[in-house]
Amino acid sequence: MFITVLHGENRADIFNIHCKVQRLLDGIKHRCGCENEDEVELADESGQVKNLLQNKHRSAAELLGERETYVLLGVARGERPSVIEFKPLLKDDCIINPKFLAKLESWQDHKTPSPRVKSRKTLKKATLDIPAVEGLRNHSPHGSRARTPISSPKQSRKC
Repeated sequence: MFITVLHGENRADIFNIHCKVQRLLDGIKHRCGCENEDEVELADESGQVKNLLQNKHRSAAELLGERETYVLLGVARGERPSVIEFKPLLKDDCIINPKFLAKLESWQDHKTPSPRVKSRKTLKKATLDIPAVEGLRNHSPHGSRARTPISSPKQSRKC
């Protein structure tokens, strides 16, 4: 599983997302030549910030879509830690347009610091998955010997 990160003068690099977010962001900073940036973040091509910095210890594959394309953002923190400003590190007028910038600004305006969220394990109900019996089944209410073939659920699914 990989993503494409757009940066610089119409450059694109591919990154593996089977790792922790912190490792991914460090790799992006190194390969994209952004070591001078304190922090980096990603946004999709519409300007929706992915909030990776708030989820550094999670798996990147949980937060990012496989084979998706993202724009690299530099992060500047204000005097208060809750004030965050993003600047696109991509020079491409087709993507970094007024609509993209407006979405970034609206995200910054409406973002409020959230209390630290404790990790929650999702509880899954135990389910018993009984596969269909391959072969024949008697459908006669009188127990006749007429048998009709049945198909397994895998054979009857449409993809």
